[in-house]
Amino acid sequence: MKQRSEKIERLLKGQRTAFAAAFVTLLLAIAKGLVGYFCDSKILMADAFHSGADLLAIFASGFGLWLASRKKTTKFPYGLYKAETFVSLIIGALIVWAGVVIFKDGLHKFFYIAQVSNFPALPVIVSAISVIVALVIAKREKYVGELINSQSLIANANESFLDVFTSLVVLAGILLAYRKIPHIEGSIIILISLLIFKLGISNIWTSLLALLDANLSPDLQSSIAEEVN
Repeated sequence: MKQRSEKIERLLKGQRTAFAAAFVTLLLAIAKGLVGYFCDSKILMADAFHSGADLLAIFASGFGLWLASRKKTTKFPYGLYKAETFVSLIIGALIVWAGVVIFKDGLHKFFYIAQVSNFPALPVIVSAISVIVALVIAKREKYVGELINSQSLIANANESFLDVFTSLVVLAGILLAYRKIPHIEGSIIILISLLIFKLGISNIWTSLLALLDANLSPDLQSSIAEEVN
């Protein structure tokens, strides 16, 4: 009974972390969208769209943890612990989708150079804040995810760490657009989109193996077998 209570508390901790990260990401997405629209920064608006995709993934993680924390029922005598793994699978699909979208955006930016006459101070400030916030979110998600052994939170943390680099690229892109330097921004965004795509595929594969009860840790199985014998 005590073990179940502790597990529920860990799941609730992960749930609170996921929803807090979702709320902060929502604020960031709105700020990027508004500043990008009023300052005519297409790069920042694209980053706002990317943050929106992250928001869906983080919210899905929180929802999965909420499902996993529900009490046992007659229909589900072992609880809904695998719901969190299933949601992690959905997160992987969302990450792949985000990678494809960013890849298309990178191709567009590779051949298009924005014409900026005035220094984009506000977009630069928002992008810089985005880098800092993404790093804080990533570290918190990784810490809590490893603490409660949450696949979806760890997946979100990895995505958030990539968001740090994506935000840096966006910041560099805004400055490069102002300096009218071609191709560099698009090239880096395409590279990051491929890394994100790879992360999404890896997350999907791991989740599928977990749902199919595959042996993900042969060394751990051997240790358990030795203890039993």
